[in-house]
Amino acid sequence: MNEAKRSIPFIVATAGHVDHGKSALVKTLTQEDPDRLPEEKRRGITIDLGFAQWLLRDPENPSTQYDLGIVDVPGHEDFVKNMISGVGAVDLGLLVVAADDGWMPQTEEHFQILEYLAVPNLIVVMTKSDLAEGEADFVMEMIREELKATRFEEAPIIATSTKTHEGFDALGNAVSDILKRQPAHLDLGKPRLPVDRCFSVKGMGTVVTGTLIGAPFTTDQSVCVQPGNLQTKIRSIQHHHAQQEAAAPGMRTALNLPGTTLRKEQAFTNTSVGRGQVVTIDGLGQNTTCLDAIMERTSRFDKPGNPINGFIKSGTRIRVHIGSDNIPGRIHFSNHEPMPPGTRAAARIRLERPMFAVEGDRFVLRDWSQQGTLGGGRIWDADSSRRKLSHLEQQTYLNHLSASSGDAHDYLRARLARDHGIQLDTFAAKGQWTAKQLAREAAKLVKAKQAIKRSDWLLDTKWWNTSLTVMADQVILFHQTHPDKPGIPLETLRREFGTLLPSLDLLPMVLRELGKEHAIEQAGECLCHQSHSVTLPDRLVPLADQILRELSLTPNEPPARKHYDTSQDAGDAIRCLIRMNKVVEIGADLLVLQSVHEDYLRKIKNHLTTQGPSSVSSLRQVLEIPRRIAIPLLEKLDKEGQTIREGDLRKWKAI
Repeated sequence: MNEAKRSIPFIVATAGHVDHGKSALVKTLTQEDPDRLPEEKRRGITIDLGFAQWLLRDPENPSTQYDLGIVDVPGHEDFVKNMISGVGAVDLGLLVVAADDGWMPQTEEHFQILEYLAVPNLIVVMTKSDLAEGEADFVMEMIREELKATRFEEAPIIATSTKTHEGFDALGNAVSDILKRQPAHLDLGKPRLPVDRCFSVKGMGTVVTGTLIGAPFTTDQSVCVQPGNLQTKIRSIQHHHAQQEAAAPGMRTALNLPGTTLRKEQAFTNTSVGRGQVVTIDGLGQNTTCLDAIMERTSRFDKPGNPINGFIKSGTRIRVHIGSDNIPGRIHFSNHEPMPPGTRAAARIRLERPMFAVEGDRFVLRDWSQQGTLGGGRIWDADSSRRKLSHLEQQTYLNHLSASSGDAHDYLRARLARDHGIQLDTFAAKGQWTAKQLAREAAKLVKAKQAIKRSDWLLDTKWWNTSLTVMADQVILFHQTHPDKPGIPLETLRREFGTLLPSLDLLPMVLRELGKEHAIEQAGECLCHQSHSVTLPDRLVPLADQILRELSLTPNEPPARKHYDTSQDAGDAIRCLIRMNKVVEIGADLLVLQSVHEDYLRKIKNHLTTQGPSSVSSLRQVLEIPRRIAIPLLEKLDKEGQTIREGDLRKWKAI
């Protein structure tokens, strides 16, 4: 047969009750025995995950080959936690049901887990058909009955026998038919490899394996291991024992990570790696011990005799399975009411140790004591410790996503409604969607006038316009209340409205928009309306008039400021006259009329530009003022940059 021109990687996982023939099925398909542990050989059951490669040609297009990484999972109820570690990134599930046994408890639990993790495709493989003794059709009808009212209601059911080799051609055709419609794994620029095996090779060091998703890995690429932020790089890559320069998303992948050691149990160190951790890149996802999610429970739990068919109480201790990790914690519901089967609920999960999470990822919850599957869900806030679950905005956010498909558009729209503003570049790192995908959805929201784009920020239109109006109204109100002041202090506005902004980085943008849309401008450390001018309150008019009269009587010999500043009202009058540009402060203890100050400035400039650098004594004579005024006046001009002091002389500023 000619070599295939195109090889497309996908991941296939078995599922089903113990001793229903999952490993035998894999061995027949691949000629590889997935059971690798001595105890598995001795007991004849799968205990941990097994792996094999199945190269399947498309019968209708022989130039296309499917490079299938098969994950064989344990069926025994004691090892369901290992099963979940193997089905987190699966394109196709093979639900194995033995013809002589039918649908059993672990068949049901595995089926529910596949549904919770939103595995996109399913084929039911009825094994041991040679033992059915004429009952094969009846068993298939019973299986079809179990699939009713589920996402997999129309899933193919293929009868097989590893003894007679019946059904394997039909199984291969069914797999090929499904995968030709399954989108290939995309390069999202977000590589993640949940570690499901970790071992040491003599002469190489630590090797980790897992299913790569999100983006390729290449040799010599710098990576980090989370949680723990362990920095390392990829020395070499293998795919089913073959050396590779790069691994593509959807491949079973082995990475040699130099400088790392094998982790012992849950003893995390700054060099150790183990199952449950994730090999990724800097800046992606986050390590968390508190997350908010939408949890769902199937109504199929509501069956007599099911040990976990009851309600889940808020505060129940649970175990969270995500990727290849499982972490103990407690679940809390927003309404504090117990959660029955067949429902959805917003929930907060507090973990007993950090977990690496990406928003949009799915998880499975299992009961702590009985080790049964309670439900599943999807993470929508991977760092929820800053918000109360009971807050209306957080509940609205989660409820919106609960009622939606949870795609990039829904995620962006819900987050925008909650946070009001999103910095797209940094936001993209939190979830499983790319910056390009989010930018496309952002453009749709802008086109629909639900959002506006400012720099790298996406802002909720209604919130943005309302916020600007409220701030502008606050400035106008301040003018009405304090006509003697130039405007509202910027610090006051920052304090009162800063908590409403997603980030204080938006404040300069707010100030620009206030000027453009509301004629509000910044004047020093204040904000004022362009039409505003400082006016004296009626109570201060007599005092202000008196101050101006006295200053005009002896313009070059003004008394000390304390002569006027004898009361609260007098101080207010002085400050108001300064803001109105009627008087000028010279140092801390002198006031002169604005007109007098302008005359001083004109004479100093004329003298210094015609006569050159001059001493204080020379300038005093020009201005006809005493030293007690000349010194603070010249120091003020030095500070403002009008004059430049060089030793005992001063010159006019450079032009």
